[in-house]
Amino acid sequence: MNREEDFLSATFYPYVGAFIWISILLVFGAFLRTKISFLQKRLIPSSLIGGLVGFVLMNTGLIGMPTAEGWMPISSKVFGVLVYHLFAFGFVGIGMMQQDKKQGEKKSKWVRNGALWMALMYCLVYALQGVTGKTIFELWKMVSGGDFFTGFGYLVGSGFSQSPGAAQAYGTMWESTYGVQGASSVGLAFGAMGFLCAICLGIPLANRGIKNGWIADQSSRELPVSFLKGMMGKGEAVECARTTTHPANIDNFAFHIAVMAALYAVGYMFALAWSVYMPKGINGLGFGLLYTWGMIAGLVTRKVLDKIDCLHVLDNSSTRRITSSTIDYMICAVFMGISMSDINAILVPFLGTVVVAALLTYFVALWFARRMPEYGFERGLAILGCYTGTVASGILLLRIIDPDFKSPAAVELAIMNVFILPMIQLVYLNLPFVPTEGSLMLPVFAAYIVLMPIALFSFKFVQKRMW
Repeated sequence: MNREEDFLSATFYPYVGAFIWISILLVFGAFLRTKISFLQKRLIPSSLIGGLVGFVLMNTGLIGMPTAEGWMPISSKVFGVLVYHLFAFGFVGIGMMQQDKKQGEKKSKWVRNGALWMALMYCLVYALQGVTGKTIFELWKMVSGGDFFTGFGYLVGSGFSQSPGAAQAYGTMWESTYGVQGASSVGLAFGAMGFLCAICLGIPLANRGIKNGWIADQSSRELPVSFLKGMMGKGEAVECARTTTHPANIDNFAFHIAVMAALYAVGYMFALAWSVYMPKGINGLGFGLLYTWGMIAGLVTRKVLDKIDCLHVLDNSSTRRITSSTIDYMICAVFMGISMSDINAILVPFLGTVVVAALLTYFVALWFARRMPEYGFERGLAILGCYTGTVASGILLLRIIDPDFKSPAAVELAIMNVFILPMIQLVYLNLPFVPTEGSLMLPVFAAYIVLMPIALFSFKFVQKRMW
């Protein structure tokens, strides 16, 4: 090979190669979903299937690519970097998304019946998961006499109730600022296990609810074949976006991706400035909270465009499709970003935390959902999926019992963050400083565990058992 060809070949390794691997695994996962009834009955998404296959390949040393120097393995850290950027880039889209005007008219009803309830449950479950993880890690350290960081246990809340990207972001801060080795990989592992818990606990609960008549709409019992197989049949294709640009000028998706990428650059510049000019100790929040800065950039842009009457240039469906694509890629990459060498030393408390936190989330969500006056089962199943996986997991489970989204639960999942963000900020602000002495994380979580049930009872969200 000449020098130019050698250079072009080298540009593929490692990140382009890693991206291609994720793409191949997503397609392979989609193929397996259409062919294997086990996967269809359990509604396991292609991203999860591909991710699990990738995890096996990664940990058997088969993930790599041919280069001019021969076969080169791709490190799990490369996939971790992709998770970080996919997660943060997706939040730009979340900030850009517009609320439907019809939704705004019904907002007061949702506040009373669902969105606020989901937000209070989020704070309660997040705190319970974090305390569970910290307790199990502390107990195992006492029993085994091992030398490991017990604050890893707090990452189960981020991995379950937020997302793998969030858990990895906090773990990355702990690694770069405080030298806590392996924190990034542990955060990714908790997030990956959360998706498995959402499927393993949620699907049987959904089927149980249908069998026992717990769902509000008893007519919604059959799922379409296209939903089970995950692919539309011939002639069933539907429009997924509207174009706001003329194709002779610029493609609609190219325009929306360009806007999101430009706003991501704004988030990067802010993160860079923060990391350079803020005092040591909090400067790690710059890139650690890159997803937040990206979301704010998207939110501000949307508000400005609305103010100058130019909001029509952004299409909600296009933004949602791009954001959803980043989630699919992120979920698949999560499993490939897990380094077993970082998990092996804490495997027992890690697995114990996953099991106990998942079961605790299941029973707490079920207990309060049973006592929710309206649509308790729909809302309970949705938050179980959301608070072990992501909103996508919650929507997936909800569609089993409410395929036409006749209940308000799906919309409530979309707007609950309006209430979650101000209530949970105390947790988010303290998580980056967990490795420091005198961390306030435990008392903050304890306060949420006490205050959230009081709020649920005060708003009369806890009444007699309904099902």
